[in-house]
Amino acid sequence: MQAVSVCLACRQKVVTIHGNFNSIDYTVDKSKDVEAINMFDKYEEGIELATIPYNSPTLPYEKPELGVNYWLQDDFFPQKKAIELANRCYNKKKWKLGSPYTAELWPGMRSKNALSKGDLKLVENWAKQQVKESSFWVAESDNVVVDSNTAILVGEDEGAARPHVDNRKLCRYGAVLYLSQNPEPNSGTSFYRLKYNNGAAGGNVVNAPYLNLVDALNTESLPTSAWYEDVAIENKFNRLILFKGNIAHSASGYFGKEKRDKRLAVTFFWMAEE
Repeated sequence: MQAVSVCLACRQKVVTIHGNFNSIDYTVDKSKDVEAINMFDKYEEGIELATIPYNSPTLPYEKPELGVNYWLQDDFFPQKKAIELANRCYNKKKWKLGSPYTAELWPGMRSKNALSKGDLKLVENWAKQQVKESSFWVAESDNVVVDSNTAILVGEDEGAARPHVDNRKLCRYGAVLYLSQNPEPNSGTSFYRLKYNNGAAGGNVVNAPYLNLVDALNTESLPTSAWYEDVAIENKFNRLILFKGNIAHSASGYFGKEKRDKRLAVTFFWMAEE
């Protein structure tokens, strides 16, 4: 089974883009070092770019804006409580291994029930207030693991940024609580937009009737070179970020080699009324 975040760029070693997405085929080699794979061209406003190639698949574009499609809260828990939560995660006994240790698409290792019910309620209530929703729930699926309230621990050699959107049937809002006390730069959450072969900037949102990038772009996979990094949110201990799941996003990067030095975060995936 796969995680709710459909990470299209990492499905296979060599990727071909179909549907006239580019005038040439893109390929991505997973054997490249992680640092190289993590590098994305930064989209900068005010620079004139080429127009999107004729007859290419497109996505709508929604500029990532604080308070509109993503929300932040620093120092979400009291400092002492946040440290306790981080230790609770580090000390967990049961972890499921992902890439590169197994055939799973997601990186590193993860463990369920990261927060207690009371702490989870605080996070959910804050998130509902931001988006003015009265009810959140975690989707259920026979085919996909929805890893909500799950500790995610990933080192620098275990993963790389992989832009994706969350399946619209399984997630309307995603959230991340950063719990590394000394995070490295460029290891938070980034939002992305399509980058065409001629350098044109495309969209970033999957709307109905499509569920994910596979549906919306009629392609099985996209390489990292098909994306601009649009907006990056830095990793900060005890920072909580909430965002619309249908906007292309990813962990910006990973760090550390020893267990307590790796990027620790807790992820949440919620459904809500349309």
